[in-house]
Amino acid sequence: MTKVVLFGDSLTAGVVDGHSSPIFTRLLEDKFPDVEFINRGLPGDQTRNACKRLREDVLNEVPDIVVIFFGTNDVSSKEVFLANYHNNLAYMLTCISPNKCLLVTPGIAGPTRANLRPLSKMEQYAKETLTVAKEFEIPALDWFDYCKTKDPKELLQEDDLHYSKKAYQYLVDQLEPLLKAKLANLN
Repeated sequence: MTKVVLFGDSLTAGVVDGHSSPIFTRLLEDKFPDVEFINRGLPGDQTRNACKRLREDVLNEVPDIVVIFFGTNDVSSKEVFLANYHNNLAYMLTCISPNKCLLVTPGIAGPTRANLRPLSKMEQYAKETLTVAKEFEIPALDWFDYCKTKDPKELLQEDDLHYSKKAYQYLVDQLEPLLKAKLANLN
């Protein structure tokens, strides 16, 4: 069976009402019933920490595909700058093998989170994700571009950070064609 690792932070972990949930994984399993999805989302994670857990959480699983979805916490970090974020993503891709990877840009945060995650900075990190994808010639979902067209109240829970059920449905719908193409290239 084809194995896909979902590697990211609390948004990947499907945090709902403060707790990790299988929402993201289950929605993907519904679309791809013949694929094993392994969720390695860690709440609060940033790319610099993710590089340290890459072997244990991703490489040891020997995945066919890895969906890498970081950035929201990197944006708010005082230790991670745009260049670090770029280098951390590049490191992950190099370790995993770029042809196995798919990148997802960070999305948006709501108004009460704007002090640490302003829309302009979220956009910078989204663009940097796309730059890395272009450099490595791999597909990327511009989730930020999609999210900015929606009302944050529709996409986010009351905490203005984690996604609503509707947002996960949108995310999976946007991810589906990229994942389908990646899976088709395995054969």
